[in-house]
Amino acid sequence: MIDIQENLKAILKETGFSQKTVAKELGITEQALSNWFNRKTDLSFNQITRICEVVKVSIVDAITWPDKYVPADQANPACEECKRKDEIIDNLQELLRKYKQERRKTQ
Repeated sequence: MIDIQENLKAILKETGFSQKTVAKELGITEQALSNWFNRKTDLSFNQITRICEVVKVSIVDAITWPDKYVPADQANPACEECKRKDEIIDNLQELLRKYKQERRKTQ
């Protein structure tokens, strides 16, 4: 099972970003960010996207962390892990497409 909060915390640690720095970049309190990471409040797709933008990692890499996503055209076609990652990518792209459509409707 994917644990996006744990992945994001590990990414912050590995990339040298503090929660204080990320919170400031997001325009939220450090406590709010901590609450997301500790599951005291829900973490939305939009918030995940914003965190990834701040720490300069793709959403896909945040989900597959610590592995890096390898595009299908560069992967071994028999690789089951690659197929699983491709499926994750397809699902994320669909979610992002729907999110953008909904966002346009509310603007």
